[in-house]
Amino acid sequence: MNNKPPYSKDNRITDRAEKIAPFYVMELLEKAKAMEAKGEDIVHMEVGEPDFPTPELVKKEAIRAIEENHTFYTHSLGITELRERIAEHYLATEGINISPERIVITNGTSGGFLMLFSALLESKKILALSDPGYPCYRNFGYLTGTDIALIPVSHETRFQLTAEHIKGLKTPPDLIVISNPSNPTGTVYEEQTIKDLYNAVSEKGGIVIVDEIYSGLSYIGRIRSAASISDEIIIVNGFSKTYAMTGWRLGWMVIPRWLVRPVQKIAQNVFISPPSVSQYAALKAFEASHDLEVMRQTYRQRRDFMMSELKDMGFHIPVTPEGAFYIYAGIKKWGIDSMEFVGRVLEEAKVAVTPGYDFGTYRAGEHIRFSYANSLERLKEGCRRLKLWLDSRCQ
Repeated sequence: MNNKPPYSKDNRITDRAEKIAPFYVMELLEKAKAMEAKGEDIVHMEVGEPDFPTPELVKKEAIRAIEENHTFYTHSLGITELRERIAEHYLATEGINISPERIVITNGTSGGFLMLFSALLESKKILALSDPGYPCYRNFGYLTGTDIALIPVSHETRFQLTAEHIKGLKTPPDLIVISNPSNPTGTVYEEQTIKDLYNAVSEKGGIVIVDEIYSGLSYIGRIRSAASISDEIIIVNGFSKTYAMTGWRLGWMVIPRWLVRPVQKIAQNVFISPPSVSQYAALKAFEASHDLEVMRQTYRQRRDFMMSELKDMGFHIPVTPEGAFYIYAGIKKWGIDSMEFVGRVLEEAKVAVTPGYDFGTYRAGEHIRFSYANSLERLKEGCRRLKLWLDSRCQ
């Protein structure tokens, strides 16, 4: 008698693809959009997408690029003008001298991570990540067949990875990724913490990547790029969050010289080149300082409002977010798993938030993430609905 259980998946699908977890925030967004299509009003606190329009300078430059027929393939590593402009930006704002040859323009930061992981990871190598942390890191890791080491972090270290975490691992990681500021917690790493983390990883032969996509959205002053610590630290950044350019799909990386050629070969085969019009438009992004400051101050106002409202409702928020536009909140007091919590809130209160399971497994059922990338008016409405729901359903 054959007692073998039935296949849980089509055997034509690889185990690597099967390991990739659903991106719950996108599934919730799609469900919320479907509800809206039926006439329901949903307050969005789930998706991490700026609600501001792209700065006018950037849009006008895109139109000019089209009119001048900059619509063809570019160099696989990006147009020279943009690579040089980014280098000038680092020098002018932080005093960091980076050769444009080390700067790679990417198809969004996701395209950058795909190329980096393809070049640096493979079976039997170890990718170390914080738990909670941005989910796409580990899912890109699964695609390379690497082993994932999820390291639990809590409020005791402000949800940050430290050198002590790395030293406590039985096997040193080949690659570690942190985001600064962090998604989902909004925590900001001090420069010394990153230095110590880099030293702990590199002395064992490992590589550190710092994702600085939210670096322009800090509420405690300028965040100095980790590029100042070592040329061997890989920096990933982009235009999506700070510059409100999510749909333009444009990012950049600062990488060591020894990595440029391997990444270029991957870029040539996978992407051909970054999007041409987006690159020419981004040349003006660094001139939109007024727009960026207005956005940053608006996010800060929203954060302060949300922190006050959520704490008054009973959410546990031990660490105040210092950057990005997220709040990672504890829901343990209500005794509801985060998946059930967000499902009921969407269906019953018409408010969309993200479950902790999107960001790892450590106490994931006890946490949800709020995004305040929405207008203050809508955030107020969302909090009103949420309070009414908690009062009527959970107490």
